[in-house]
Amino acid sequence: MTDEELQKQVEAGLATSHEDGEAYQHVFKALKKEPVFHVSLPFADRVLARIERKEEQRDFRWLALGIFLSVIALIVSLALTNAWTIGVFSFISGYPGLVIFGVAFVLLLQWLDRKFVRKQPGTNGR
Repeated sequence: MTDEELQKQVEAGLATSHEDGEAYQHVFKALKKEPVFHVSLPFADRVLARIERKEEQRDFRWLALGIFLSVIALIVSLALTNAWTIGVFSFISGYPGLVIFGVAFVLLLQWLDRKFVRKQPGTNGR
């Protein structure tokens, strides 16, 4: 007797004396029972939070890879041109306050973006 014939007999409710028939009956009986489980209320929120964390981690990895490759490209270009001086940026040495202000301003903007802009409902962090 093939598996299909045996399955049809069990589905039809016919008694089978075959070992596999009993196994099929046991499986079908278990499948008819409704599974008992309970999903907590914040379940969807936790799933979405986990997905967003993975997206943020992925974005951070791409950023880190980009920075790393940029540094490698800088080193290769400096090595190929034998230009290990950074005389182009010598004008900055006369304006340390401007540099500190620029860095602080960019960091402030990043903090404001994370604190207020990305927390608006419905924007999904984008």
